[in-house]
Formats: sequence, structure tokens, C-alpha cells
Amino acid sequence: MEKLKGLIPVLITPLNQDKTIDEKSLENLIYKYSEFGVKGLWVLGTGGEDMCLSFQDRLNIANIVSKNTSPNMKIILGCSFFSPKESFEFIEKTSSLRISAYHAMPYHQKVSLKQISDWYIKLADFSPKPFWCYTSGNWAVRMPPEFISNLKIHPNIEGVKYSSSNIIDIQGAIQLEDDQFQVITAVVKSLFTCLSLGVMAATSVEANLYLSYIQSIFDSFERGDIKDAYSKQIFLNNELLNYPSLAAKDNFLRVAEIKYFMKLNGYCQDYLSDYYRGVENSEKIELNSFFEKYVEFMF
Repeated sequence: MEKLKGLIPVLITPLNQDKTIDEKSLENLIYKYSEFGVKGLWVLGTGGEDMCLSFQDRLNIANIVSKNTSPNMKIILGCSFFSPKESFEFIEKTSSLRISAYHAMPYHQKVSLKQISDWYIKLADFSPKPFWCYTSGNWAVRMPPEFISNLKIHPNIEGVKYSSSNIIDIQGAIQLEDDQFQVITAVVKSLFTCLSLGVMAATSVEANLYLSYIQSIFDSFERGDIKDAYSKQIFLNNELLNYPSLAAKDNFLRVAEIKYFMKLNGYCQDYLSDYYRGVENSEKIELNSFFEKYVEFMF
């Protein structure tokens, strides 16, 4: 098993004003990541507004990503749908693409761990490619390390994206890793801690803004400059704490703010799926001020 290493950006979904996929911006963004040298992309995750996109939109994204990435970049493609039938159909229609593996996260907050386990096993049984579980207390019930330990024995489940701020749970999950099973994390504010606990890779939607800076934390840690890695983590955390979360008060996700900053950087437009609201004109003054102060650290 070839494991993921380093920073794995969560690919956002650039949209046009009519809510269609902005294919050119998506291609350019993929090129930027390839040029930077990232080893993998987490595609159709929550930061990519996956649950708000149509079946056909997701197929289009899968095709664009597959066509515009090199063979040495691992693509972990989301197949999360409210309908399991659609998840199976999506896997069928994308399995011939240059996809490394599939990931799925349950969207049902009240469904029990038993039902989630059954769902994961059905998907892993069906998938012709390796399968990743995806946990987050924001979207489903808490999945403790012992729950993951029961899933890792499945021969086609090769890893879990363990998205949690509970460092004890994270430690327990990381300890499950072996030669045939990988644990990656997702909360960028705890990246330094997760690296200290032994994690080799982490996803981040904030990589759409702070790609170089987050990667520099990985680089400093890998070369043994722990003091520098720690210092960079503290700086990033303080910056994120000052980050204006204006539309996020309604959206929960910071996708509107991220897209607005990316628009200022010239990477995409700032349109969102209809489930979320964009940045209002009255909010742009504060966001512009933040951008001017921290633009040197962005992407």
C-alpha cells in the first residue's frame, strides 16, 4: 500500500453565476496544485460543497479532475450521497477514471454507528477501488477509535480521514495505523499535534488559501526543526482566529469566505451552490482588510 504523505488539499468547486461548474477555473486550480507538487487531492468533500451538487455536476468534476492530473497524484473521490443507490451508481460511472480511491461520509446525524458501519461495508464491498471512511462530528455521530478498529479489518478499506478536534480520539485513531491501513487528519489548527502523534498526511480546505504556509509546517517538522514547525502553527492558528467568519455564521462552512479570497487572488469566481449564501457587500470591507494584511501568506 502506497500511503498518502504531506498536505492533501480539499478541492473546492468553482462555479459560474448560473451555478454550473466553472470548468476553466477548476482546471487552472488543479494545475496550480500539480505545479506546487502536492501528492494528492481530496475531491468532492464537504469543503467542495459536495452534498449541494447534482449527480451530473459531480460526474463532471470527477472527469475534469481525472483528465487534468498526472498519474503520480492520488485522487480520493467522494461518493457520499443521501441515497446509497446513487453512491453505487456514481462508483459505477467513475470507476474507469484515473481515480486512486473513494471516500464517503454519512450525512445523517441521527443514524447509529451500526447503520453507518453497515453502509461503509456495503460501499467497500461494492467499490472496485480502495475505500476510505470519512468521519466528522459536524455531519454524523461521533465515531470513536474502536469503531474505526472494527472497520479497518475489511480488506478494501485502506484508511480513514479522522476529522475531529478531540485529540484523545485522534491519538487513538492514529494508533490503529499499520502497513495496510492509514489514518489522516483534517483540522489544520491541530496539525502540529497530529504530526507529533505520528500522522503522515492531512487534508485541509484552508489549503485553498494557505497552501505554501501549511506545507511549510510539514516541511519544518520533517527536517526535524520542531521549534520552527511549532512557531508556524501558532502563527497560523492566530491568523485563523482573526479570520472574519461572516457568511459562515449562516453557512457553517467558510466556503463563501474562501471563495471570496480566492477571487481576490484571481483563482476563481465567488459563486456558491444555492444552499449557501455568498459574501454580502457590507461584509467585503472587513474581508478586504484581512486580505490586504495577510495576502503574502496566501497560496
